[in-house]
Amino acid sequence: MKRSKVAMGSLAAVMLTLSACSNAATEGQVSTQVKETSGEKVELRAMWSGTTSRHERTLKVIELFEKKYPNIKITPEYTGTDQFGEKLNTQLAGGNAPDLINIGGITDLVVKDAVLDLTPYVKNKEINLDSIDPAYSDPGKMNDKYYGISLGTNGIGLFYNNDLIKKAGMQPPKDTMSFEEYEAYGKEVVSKLGPGYYAFADQSRYNLYFQYFLRQSGKSTYKDGKLDFTKDDVVRWFTMWDRMRKAGLLPTPEEAATYTDLSVDTSIFPKGKTVFMMSWLNQLTAYQNAMKDELQLTALPSGGSGAKNGLWVHPSQFWTINKTSKHPKEAAMFINFFINDEEATKVLGSERGIPGSAKVRDMIKPTITPTEQKIYSYFETYISKAGVKDPDLPNGAEYANAMVSASQKVMFGKATIEQAAQEVMDAAEKTVNRK
Repeated sequence: MKRSKVAMGSLAAVMLTLSACSNAATEGQVSTQVKETSGEKVELRAMWSGTTSRHERTLKVIELFEKKYPNIKITPEYTGTDQFGEKLNTQLAGGNAPDLINIGGITDLVVKDAVLDLTPYVKNKEINLDSIDPAYSDPGKMNDKYYGISLGTNGIGLFYNNDLIKKAGMQPPKDTMSFEEYEAYGKEVVSKLGPGYYAFADQSRYNLYFQYFLRQSGKSTYKDGKLDFTKDDVVRWFTMWDRMRKAGLLPTPEEAATYTDLSVDTSIFPKGKTVFMMSWLNQLTAYQNAMKDELQLTALPSGGSGAKNGLWVHPSQFWTINKTSKHPKEAAMFINFFINDEEATKVLGSERGIPGSAKVRDMIKPTITPTEQKIYSYFETYISKAGVKDPDLPNGAEYANAMVSASQKVMFGKATIEQAAQEVMDAAEKTVNRK
């Protein structure tokens, strides 16, 4: 189905970066027991986005929670990822956002003073983080206060269609290959597959992968209150993608602008005509479920000899509580149940990322699918040894939108790479300098 080219891409880029009152437990134990409530009927609204699988699993956990706490009713509000950002911003502006907001990054919500400080709930174990490694829970902090509770650990990897590689009569890529080596590999695989096939999804528009690209040279998007990249970095990024586009390794500009790679429903990858695509690890299951071809997972292209590892440990999703919620205690109860209840964690599995709790990981490992096993193996091999996440660019939506707009201008020949890079820099500098 055709979609608005720039609008769809802009929302996609924004979101891509984008996702119980308990009695005191004994030391080292996790408790989901809560103090007796008054029995007063409480209604909460909970908002999230994602795939059908995520919706179904979350609804099941809500059902389990309501069974345990029959006086609390949770009304779900879920959308596709493309619509989530616009809907949430509209609700926040109108003062009618949900009590519970499940989001991929907390920075903008904290800057807008839209979410509650959850530190008191964590300190008194109403949200019990005892079994979660601080390396996985601390990304929910800003200014040493908890504003988000991490629901899992994620990272980015390179998905590839193994059936297409077999069809081309080639060996799978090595996990040490550089961007340049992948270009050469892509040319060979496309020449063997023939017309209508592409080596890579065009992901030049996404600031997420640009951030990975920067980290390989020891840079980041934002550091110490300043931009940590230059126009030359953006030029190198766009030039690489433009070279592959002109070599026929990417979908046509018309195809690339029609699809986004934010979710299965809007991606070109499930069509079975593209060999490689970068994505969040937890999305492998959704893509595999949507395809007959066998998918595999490997390391992202390296920056070549002497380059740094660009990967980082990424919190996949957070639960936050709306600062204006009339029932923050009950909202905290739900979050605690979500991350600690044994039955709930089994239902959720690793759909929102690999759980930060070693106890939960061990508990669900026997039940994971072969596809989820690939995710766990990748995580243990690459992500568990990766660096920490860089700070998000404040007011980053404008910068993300500029990356989309500029990349599409290059795609369609509406701007030179130099002009497009300057557009990105202007937007990035504007967001940093905005008071």
